[in-house]
Amino acid sequence: GALLEQRDLDWGAEEKAQAARVLGIGAVKYADLSTSRISDYQFSFDRMLQFEGNTATAILYSYVRIQSIQRKVDVDVASMSVNDLALVDAAEVDLGLHLARFSDVIDKVTEDLMPHHLTDFLYATSQKFNVFFRDCRVAGSDEESSRWWLCELTARVLSTGLSLLGIDTLLRM
Repeated sequence: GALLEQRDLDWGAEEKAQAARVLGIGAVKYADLSTSRISDYQFSFDRMLQFEGNTATAILYSYVRIQSIQRKVDVDVASMSVNDLALVDAAEVDLGLHLARFSDVIDKVTEDLMPHHLTDFLYATSQKFNVFFRDCRVAGSDEESSRWWLCELTARVLSTGLSLLGIDTLLRM
């Protein structure tokens, strides 16, 4: 709750409670799973809730940012095709190639039963998305449709990865 109180949100009590539950439980699960099962574990709720670093909060923030971008883009999604995706800018290429590794990471996690490989991948995904977000305008750009798809694919990977870790997503925070 305190994390949400710091942010100037005009939410009702129910939405704040739901977000606090998702962030709190997600933060603990993610922190636990992001540590190699053969490493020492240090519990720090303050660190778990940081918006920077390899935390559920940081990953969720990237997911929420994508939702915000997609709400701003004025496209007819029904008429769009993933074939519209064209990776040109270096940040687009980097993110796209990274997303293509998702199934390999899932295979690795199932082989060695080390979920921290997935948390590391999700963290890298959010970092690469943040570089893409910084360098590549989506709404109103000539590449809007292509970049919308890159956002959509990133959101799907983040959502699926978090779901596999037992962590819910939020539409805003």
